[in-house]
Amino acid sequence: MDILNKLTCNSSQIKTTLKFFRFSTQFNSHSRNINSNRINGLKLVLVKSLHSIIGCSRRDMASVHKKGCKLRLFHIVGDDVGLGDHKISRSEKTEKVEGLAGVLLKSAACLLKGGVIAVPTDTIYGVACMAQSSEAIKRIYEIKNRNFQNPIAISVSTIDDIYKWCKVTVERMLLTELLPGAVTVVFQRSLDLNPLLNPHTSLVGVRIPNHSFMQALAKECDGPIALTSANISGAKSCLRIEEFEHLWPKIDLVVDGGTLSDSEESRLGSTVVDLSVPETFRIIRPGSALQATLQILEKYGLKEVKLEDNISCAR
Repeated sequence: MDILNKLTCNSSQIKTTLKFFRFSTQFNSHSRNINSNRINGLKLVLVKSLHSIIGCSRRDMASVHKKGCKLRLFHIVGDDVGLGDHKISRSEKTEKVEGLAGVLLKSAACLLKGGVIAVPTDTIYGVACMAQSSEAIKRIYEIKNRNFQNPIAISVSTIDDIYKWCKVTVERMLLTELLPGAVTVVFQRSLDLNPLLNPHTSLVGVRIPNHSFMQALAKECDGPIALTSANISGAKSCLRIEEFEHLWPKIDLVVDGGTLSDSEESRLGSTVVDLSVPETFRIIRPGSALQATLQILEKYGLKEVKLEDNISCAR
């Protein structure tokens, strides 16, 4: 049997037979910092330790991943779908687009059963789990070798979701100008949020990445997704899945969105701004969208206060 059909995804509660996928869709962009015509390929990659599953060596694992990368990547432009000069039929197009939905559903299923997955965002690759799953959150800290005192942000689908999980202190229009985008907004957390997520602070950072897959994933899961950078804490952030290959054996699934950016600035992650005190803001981390963020905050009359506490939120 083909090795790609034999692989098995195991989290603490999930056993799902998976295959490799390579699909593409054109993502709508709402951020001024992101190319609205950008097209990302998405591939679901099995990364559970192959030593224990099918006895593959690390070199074999890389070979399997390389084989997966050779699957076709279609570019969708308007109503036409093509691979170079080759045009495909509408039925083929439908099959490919539905494939993306399959990646989404498998990713959501893994999260909802307590899994930890790697995902593309509008800045860097991240590792994610359901924010309401205490065991999965613990796994993320262990995977990243992250200090448990350092909080992790959540990713949601819409502005309305922010009001559900946070005590919002700013105008809704301000949020709609910042998000979706490469910004993490920090507010006082609501009582509905898992108390074991960031138990050492009453604040929580919230993201709506300007990435259609991440927005759809939060919507499909119908809950906040804990999201932090896919790297060992303190190490360089990643723009390609190959850059965190050493973490693959510890993660249940990887969604491959290709190279996320050609700019090293994207490695800075999101700009993190504390909006928890009315009429003020604090820049916790400059990130990759600082100037645009400052312009919006100043437009709404918020006054900057200097960061006094060494607070760090997830990328």
